[in-house]
Amino acid sequence: MVAEKLNNDTLSKLVDHTTSRFLELISSFDQEDINKLPFENSWTAAQVAEHVTRSNIGIIKSLRQPGKTVSRSIDEGVEELRDLFLNFEKKLQSPQFIQPTRNIYDREWIIANLRTSIAELKETAARVNYHDAIDHPIFGEITKYELLHFVIYHTQRHIHQVKNISLRILARKSMKDRKVILFIHASLDGFVAGPNGETDWITIDDEIFKDSNVLANTADIALYGRATFQMMESYWPTVLTNSNSTAAELEHAIWMEGVKKIVFSTSLEGVEWNNTRLIKGNFEKEMINLKQQPGRNMIIFGSPCLAHSFMERGLIDQFRINVNPVVLGEGIPLFTDANERIHLRLRQTKTFQSGVVGLLYEKKID
Repeated sequence: MVAEKLNNDTLSKLVDHTTSRFLELISSFDQEDINKLPFENSWTAAQVAEHVTRSNIGIIKSLRQPGKTVSRSIDEGVEELRDLFLNFEKKLQSPQFIQPTRNIYDREWIIANLRTSIAELKETAARVNYHDAIDHPIFGEITKYELLHFVIYHTQRHIHQVKNISLRILARKSMKDRKVILFIHASLDGFVAGPNGETDWITIDDEIFKDSNVLANTADIALYGRATFQMMESYWPTVLTNSNSTAAELEHAIWMEGVKKIVFSTSLEGVEWNNTRLIKGNFEKEMINLKQQPGRNMIIFGSPCLAHSFMERGLIDQFRINVNPVVLGEGIPLFTDANERIHLRLRQTKTFQSGVVGLLYEKKID
């Protein structure tokens, strides 16, 4: 039986990963987009977030109720819950008491409430007896083991919904909103690699990895120079077959396989990684054409030489710089003497537990 295969730690990790993923998606919306209605008779991302928050609060109360022992298997209803909530073609009607209560929300307020409900849910889930059953106003008799699977499947359903909302909103945006973003790690003294290209000083932990995944999910094209592309091509496909890969690594590996990849190189003769296109010249014209097409953002991952070339041509709209607490003394600089003056506006800062500071700068447009 399923219940015999999963211990408390495993099920808690599934709840943790699913709820954290939903929080990351909601956090990727800005104040304007989180309240945008993607199409008629839909919810906004903020309304979905409130619905999930209210549902979490209800589940917490149910999990904390005294339970009773049942003679049936504690996982008897798991398959039915999965089939119900992961059938995305079937429209489900939410109970009135967990439906959203307003049309416009403050982004910080909705995210804070969601984060609190998730933290309390995880804390409660870690202490429950899976064999306890309660009488639920919607499900009837249900075990706490089944309730936790409801949390997983219900949240996964709304992850799917929020992704669709994001795609609808981005599809409606004009070409000026399709940005080229440079995402790069830098030392405190402004180098992006050591003198021989060393990157062993860069901090990549779970917190930074999750933040990178949130950024990646705003884009539908990844941009690379030759060296960075070859490094990515040699690594990410192996993550999919590595049993030691973390959930966050697997998520990014799947994204890497599916996303459109563009390599800018005059020396490569061809590329074999799926969904990859090679551009050998006229970078500026190619990028202008891409920005005129509908779609999501385009991200340069690392690739300092390509970044320098794009900066010289004024092609970068946003700079996402993770400043690491290390001084290299020498190496490949983030900016070169060839760059003209670039006027930037600070949009966001984030301090990670490792001491890395994430900076988001946007190019000023007069």
